[in-house]
Amino acid sequence: MVFPGVIRKVNKSLPALLQTIVIICLLHFMTQGFLTRIQKKFSLGRFGNSESATQRPGSRNIGHLTTRAGGGHSRASRPTRRSTTTTTTTTTTTTTPVTPPSDDIMEEEQRQRLNILHKACARWNLGLWSTGESTNITEEERATLAFMPKSPLYQALFVSEKDHLAVCPAARNGVQWLARRFLQLTGRFDEKQLYRLHEPPAAIAKQNFPYLSSWEKYPVVLAKSVTILMARHPFDRLLSSYRQVLEDPEKNSHGYLHYGRRIVRTYRKAPAHTKGPTFEEFIRFLLDHDTHHLEEAWRPTLRHCTPCHIGYNMITHYETLWHDVQWAWKRAGIGPLNTTDYVVYNLTPEVRRQYFSELTLAQVLELYKKYKMDFQLYGYTIEEHMAYAKPGEDELDPALMADLPKPNPNQLQNLLREAKEQALLKSDQEDVDKIQAPSPGSGSSSMGLPLMEERGHIAEVSNDIETDEDSGRDHLQEQI
Repeated sequence: MVFPGVIRKVNKSLPALLQTIVIICLLHFMTQGFLTRIQKKFSLGRFGNSESATQRPGSRNIGHLTTRAGGGHSRASRPTRRSTTTTTTTTTTTTTPVTPPSDDIMEEEQRQRLNILHKACARWNLGLWSTGESTNITEEERATLAFMPKSPLYQALFVSEKDHLAVCPAARNGVQWLARRFLQLTGRFDEKQLYRLHEPPAAIAKQNFPYLSSWEKYPVVLAKSVTILMARHPFDRLLSSYRQVLEDPEKNSHGYLHYGRRIVRTYRKAPAHTKGPTFEEFIRFLLDHDTHHLEEAWRPTLRHCTPCHIGYNMITHYETLWHDVQWAWKRAGIGPLNTTDYVVYNLTPEVRRQYFSELTLAQVLELYKKYKMDFQLYGYTIEEHMAYAKPGEDELDPALMADLPKPNPNQLQNLLREAKEQALLKSDQEDVDKIQAPSPGSGSSSMGLPLMEERGHIAEVSNDIETDEDSGRDHLQEQI
């Protein structure tokens, strides 16, 4: 037989110690997959007999109405559905797209956003705004800047030279939604295929928009392109990641095994692994660790997108993402977005209150201090999140309180909110007008009941896996 002969040859040619090492390696690779499956099953088994997060006594009751906003073709509202990747019941309604703001408003909004970014870069004497002179920066800022790249990270960009578009895809800033829009530009994907992808859209977009032929070509191409920097409120970015990755181990076992279990062991007084880490435990973990070595969604975007080293000429805000991208496509000469994939906003003030009420005011301020540079880059404020926090017993740093960002009214966001509310009021009135009188002889009447929706702040773009009962499309989960 051939096999015993091979064994005899190996036995003669290899020393005993080397044979032992080879056998150990073979056993390791053979059992690695089996042990991983056992570990995952054992971890999830702890939760198998417990009630779901939406049914447990004392669990967060944050079922809420979400709204879709956007442009393109309108479509009818869909039946109530339950998200399959979050721990809350989500009811979604589709609204008629708000009329796009005028070009003057969009240009002024972009001018203000870029001005805030450039002032921050100049204050730090960083990148394109470096003068070589010493600046008055704090020790915390100096320590953070020490970890920042000293040159532009062009490799982080998606660049479509043909369409004169480029974007830095920052995690949890709506990158999967925008990646689908980039994939549409290739002409290789129709609307249906974009929801049957076997990888996250951003990963496929990276394959379809590879590096340019040379590093020296980037400044030339970007100077002729609409170069997009994606921004989002730093606290909302963290909350989105927590809800998707850590809150429910049944929905994301990888996040629990990688981080959640460690957080529970460290920060829970009685570390019984009956559930994932609380939001307060997660925040304590972030405050105690250097975020530069953690997940991308937990790191400042200053490190990933190098906003002071690349000449971005447009900034999208998560809260106005649809209209910002519509404007980017218009500036690039592409035309309007050809999609009915509206942006779903489901992080309402009620949801923020549920989570940030777990924190003390001192913790919120410490969290701001840790992500302060992202706040300075994009002009976000924290007064809403501070209002939800508990007073606590820790003394507040007067210097930090004096340095908090001042409210900066977002003209575009306020305009869109007002337009949406006017559309809702008009829709409500139309529904009232359509109420029919009881038909003769009948004991009932037919009433058109308006679909009410959350009329608070616009917030998170959801990329949960959801089933569209009308069209049968699956919405892919946004990955970190």
